[in-house]
Formats: sequence, structure tokens, C-alpha cells
Amino acid sequence: MRLATTLLVLTVSATSWAGAALDDDKKPAPQPNAQPAGGAAPVGSGTDAATATNPDDLVEYGIDVRLRQVYVPKGLLQLFVDRAADGASNTGLGVDLVRKRGNLELQLGFEYEHINVGEGVWINKGDDVAAGDEADYVLSPDHSGNNLGWFTIEFTFINHVPINKYVSFRYGGGAGLGILNGELDHYNVICNGATNASPEPGCVPTKFGGTGTDSDGRNFSQPVKYDLPPVFPVINGIIGFQFHPVDKMVINLEGGIRTLPFIGLSVGYFIN
Repeated sequence: MRLATTLLVLTVSATSWAGAALDDDKKPAPQPNAQPAGGAAPVGSGTDAATATNPDDLVEYGIDVRLRQVYVPKGLLQLFVDRAADGASNTGLGVDLVRKRGNLELQLGFEYEHINVGEGVWINKGDDVAAGDEADYVLSPDHSGNNLGWFTIEFTFINHVPINKYVSFRYGGGAGLGILNGELDHYNVICNGATNASPEPGCVPTKFGGTGTDSDGRNFSQPVKYDLPPVFPVINGIIGFQFHPVDKMVINLEGGIRTLPFIGLSVGYFIN
């Protein structure tokens, strides 16, 4: 059904590329001041000046571990479908390899999370179950025995604006690819005595206590798997704060869009 496409748009669609790469070129080393006649040393030519390093030239490498919570409310989903059973809330765990130069970071991130949506009756936009259109009864992993998830690989560019020695404001964006695994299952249901506004119990399968009938004639003995493409694009838009509790260690509190709205926390450490 067309609802399969709609669910994909809601859970793993992406529309644009965001991000940039750090400039690897080093600034040229400042030339020493010419020594004035008579052999007097120029002002600022002492050991401290000769060995001073511009902080913007310092390159650091680090790693962080992150936890992200994705949440999509039911009301938002119903902007795209006529009826959603429930919202979606999933947790992802990831790791980032980080290159930092001055206030700029480039991250190579890896993450895995489940992307299951709420179990229940879903009605595609434009369909009318009272007129004979089918509804989809989407199954949870508990009832289908299958989880839908994805593993993502992405590049993210982040800039920092220092507020003080311990706190920086951070923002950025990026893009990558998500590789699906598992499956999302549903029943195609012919609704009896139901409307889009009141789909229950008429669109609920008989095996779950409703009066809906199986459009495939199998009496709900076998769920139907959505035909999902194996790979999807991922986009990032991130905003948050970075905290520096001790030297080389950072804690990032952030939110934004990672194809879906999220909030997250990560802890990192820089090697040099």
C-alpha cells in the first residue's frame, strides 16, 4: 500500500545535504622582526614570542560516545497520514571520531537505533475506510517478532562559539547514509462499520479483538512486510552546548534534526 511509502518518509526520508570540511592548510609561521642596527634585539623577540603557538593552528583528535533519543509526536505524523496509531520514540547509541582545529570540528559518526512506529491502525492520506479503502494495522516487534532499525555512517561539521573557559555554544550540520536492517510488518485490513475518525474496532484485526477482516484471505495468519529500500540518506542539523569539566574532556548536550527530531548527550576525550 501507499502507506509504506508514507511511513518511510516519516521515519527515514531526507531532502538535503549539510556540512563542510575543515581547512587543513596551516597558517604561515610569522617571520622574525629584522634586528635593528647595533645588534639590539627587537621588542617581543624573547623565548615566549618565538615559541608562541596560535590556538587556531592546533589540531586535536578525539573520540566520543553518544546517546540520542528520537521522538516524533502523533500530531506531527498526522500531518502526513490521515490517521496514525501513535507517535514514535527510539533510542540510538553511537560513536564519533573527531578532528578539531580551533573552534571547528569534523566528526565521522557511527550509530545504531531502532525506528519502529506505534502499533495500531494507520490510514493513508486521502483514503476513506468507510468507502472500502483498506487500513494498515502496523505491528510492534512484540507481535511481529521483528525489529526495524538502521546503522548510520555520517560526516558532521560543527562550529563552537566560546562563552567562557568552560562552556561553548555549538552548531552545525552534516549528512550520511543509513543502512536498514530488520523489517516493519503490518496487516492489510478491510474495515467493517468504521470511519477514518472512528477506526476502532472496525479496522482492528479479529485476532486483536476487533471486527476487521483480512484483505488477503489468510485470517491474519501471516503479517505483510513493507518493501523498504535498503539504504536511505541521513541529514543532520545540530544545536547545543559543549562543556569542559577538565582538560581534554568534553560533554556535549545537543538537540536538532537527524532526519527525525532528537535530543542527545555525548562524552568525549581528546588525545592531543
